[in-house]
Amino acid sequence: MSAKAAHTAPIDPEPAGGGSVAAHAALFDGVAARHAGIPQETPLNASRQLASRRASFAWFDAWLGAQQADSAQALDLGCGRGEVSAQIALLGAKVTGIDISTESLSRARGLARTHGVADRIEFMEGNAEALPFDDNRFDLAVSAGVMSFVNFDRAIAELARVVKQVGTAVIFDTLGHNPVARLGRRRHLVTGRTTRFQVENILTCSHLYRLQAHFGQVDVQVFGLLTVPLIFIENALIRVHPTLGKLCAPFASGLRVLDRVLLKWRPLRRYAFRVVVVVKWPRSHVRD
Repeated sequence: MSAKAAHTAPIDPEPAGGGSVAAHAALFDGVAARHAGIPQETPLNASRQLASRRASFAWFDAWLGAQQADSAQALDLGCGRGEVSAQIALLGAKVTGIDISTESLSRARGLARTHGVADRIEFMEGNAEALPFDDNRFDLAVSAGVMSFVNFDRAIAELARVVKQVGTAVIFDTLGHNPVARLGRRRHLVTGRTTRFQVENILTCSHLYRLQAHFGQVDVQVFGLLTVPLIFIENALIRVHPTLGKLCAPFASGLRVLDRVLLKWRPLRRYAFRVVVVVKWPRSHVRD
């Protein structure tokens, strides 16, 4: 299949592994609807996250701020409610946000208007496994929380295809080896807050190794070990009252310091909760 034909091929409603696009669209439509009451002026940086989850987001904020994003062509793959799209656009980039959830896209457009960057972001419905873009289109691409909901190899091949040879992509996601986090995902499955496909296809070290087939440079950062149980405590306190979660902030700060020390030890890194992977130099792909 030619590159152009791949762009225009119909989206497979049942990705490999049985993950229905329609099911995931419905899931994230529901997530967006549940968050409809959150003010649109919510901060775009790491401060909007629970203290126990903030380390990876703070690293991403610092990394993004160091990029030459002004006038860059950027892709937000699985843009959700548009927080990352707006964050990148505020740095001067021209952003394309793509998602399968129409409700999320509606929220994203509202967020962009609130932050005054609607003229720099185009939001569109689409599938990460069959991106409707030409080769070598984007200087920067971000995938946040997407890869466990898609066929990883298809989506990564598409990401490598649309990123420029001198461009950069960032994959921001959850690792699947931590036993405490696995319990949380199983609970989310029972309560309908995720899908079986996501639970069974959560990112692992095997996925990270496979990135080397698509990119010449793969830089992996991991976050969250001792802070993982605190996520459950914070969530429980917030359900009682939104302000109670702040009680965990001092503990989270200390645990983040310990995590930085512990996660320098290679055997423990696989049990980190979050991973941020910066990839460069997409390899050329032979297409039929």
